[in-house]
Amino acid sequence: MKRCMVITMLLLPMAFMRSWAQNTELDYLSLLDKAMYMERATLKMEMYKDDKKVRQYEMDFYRSDHKMRMEFTAPAVEKGRRMLNDNASLWMYLPRTSKVMKLPFKQSFMGSDASNSDLMRMSFKVDYELTEVGGVNDEGMMVLKLKAKDLDVAYPAVTLLYDKRRNVPLKQEMYSLSGKLIKTILYEDIIREGDGYMPSTMIIKEALQKNTLTKLLYSNIQKKQRQPAEFFTLGSLRR
Repeated sequence: MKRCMVITMLLLPMAFMRSWAQNTELDYLSLLDKAMYMERATLKMEMYKDDKKVRQYEMDFYRSDHKMRMEFTAPAVEKGRRMLNDNASLWMYLPRTSKVMKLPFKQSFMGSDASNSDLMRMSFKVDYELTEVGGVNDEGMMVLKLKAKDLDVAYPAVTLLYDKRRNVPLKQEMYSLSGKLIKTILYEDIIREGDGYMPSTMIIKEALQKNTLTKLLYSNIQKKQRQPAEFFTLGSLRR
């Protein structure tokens, strides 16, 4: 009996180590990027205050690898406004003045709870390194902890609730260098797209703004619809 107990006690740590090795062998950051990747979509952004919708924007979203472009289609006063991440900087074209201005990624997107980075710089693999992998519960959920690779990244640290069965994020918490919660994102309305799953709704809430939130609703999603390379250049933004 004692011999069996000793063998069991020896096997338990070995099983834990095998489980940990299997988890850490997976490239979770690439799986996250794959789940969030799309090359064409229609985006509606709804801004709420005290549970009432106070503003709404509609946009066409385009992407090619790490380059992204957004074109505003509504409301009418914003139609023609364009944004571009050319994989180096973020730019905005203002049709009323025909001017192009450079924007910081960390700035609020159109006064919402979302930052420019939340919409126009989406790559876990480029910006973060994985520091901790939590165990999987009975529902296939696990916790991933990430650390920013440099100070240019909007959020120094991120904790993710990850659905391992569908390889999608469900909840994301962003923290400052001091460990203070900055923002929370909920990923909802998980849909089957291509050979995998992806969230079609993001609910973003700033930690300091108790009575506001922002919803991002993606539709007409296409994983593959490659635009010409020139479409993602600064020179094409005015056209």
